[in-house]
Amino acid sequence: MRHLTAAADRIDYWIRRHIVPCGTPSNAIPNRDKYVALTAIGQSLRDQYDALAAPVPPHLAALVKQLEAR
Repeated sequence: MRHLTAAADRIDYWIRRHIVPCGTPSNAIPNRDKYVALTAIGQSLRDQYDALAAPVPPHLAALVKQLEAR
């Protein structure tokens, strides 16, 4: 029985240390930090997708320019 109690105590300790959220530091601004992080991720993804995008054929690019001029 002592072994089970010790195991339960270890599990409880682990949960309290790793699962239970703790307060954020007083100098942190979570919303701004989240915005900055998401913006950086979005920019990185945009750069990767732009690098993989197939170039537009010249005849289609000319048609787009004609339509934009109207």
